[in-house]
Amino acid sequence: MSVAKYFLVILIPLVIILGNFRYLVFNFGFYQRLYQKTGVYQTFSDREIANYATDNLFGYFRGKNQLDHNFFSTQAKLHLADVKNILKLTSSLFYLSLTTVLTISIVLVFKKQYRNLATSFFISSVVTLIFMALLALGLSRSFDLIFVKFHQVAFNNNLWLFSVDDNLIRLFPQQFFILFANSLASNIIFSSAFIALVSAILVKKVPK
Repeated sequence: MSVAKYFLVILIPLVIILGNFRYLVFNFGFYQRLYQKTGVYQTFSDREIANYATDNLFGYFRGKNQLDHNFFSTQAKLHLADVKNILKLTSSLFYLSLTTVLTISIVLVFKKQYRNLATSFFISSVVTLIFMALLALGLSRSFDLIFVKFHQVAFNNNLWLFSVDDNLIRLFPQQFFILFANSLASNIIFSSAFIALVSAILVKKVPK
């Protein structure tokens, strides 16, 4: 396997996973559906309070505004500053991976290495499917443990440990993250399966 194919096999799963993550993490309509399913709207006197807080949060993550101090506590603002940094990191990693994948793909197309390109996409999508299957198995058995370990690794403080009456927890209860993870996994699996199917067809059609 060429160096280019190794890069593709490593980076395409990142593009699939991070691309789907970015699609959901800033999807206002998706959040509204989860709020309805988890009963978040019922925890506030008006559903527009949750919608406003979410819009305010999205704007903060995009660098357009500050967090509303009337809704978000001091601890929440400190924690969300850490979350914002993580989102910036994942965004940079996504665009770097996507740019590299597109560049390598264009080079392989110009060199007429269509079969190598299709094979790389097939292997990458299968690797992603296997990874998601293993992750889903782990989450189904011990979601709470993985949830806690993720926060311990991602954050170098205990600011993510909130009291149950904090507005951030009322807005994003644990059930929200469970449904978010399920939707993200489903999207990643569907994307990977589609890429695997298309690339498998291309591998068979393209002559060696």
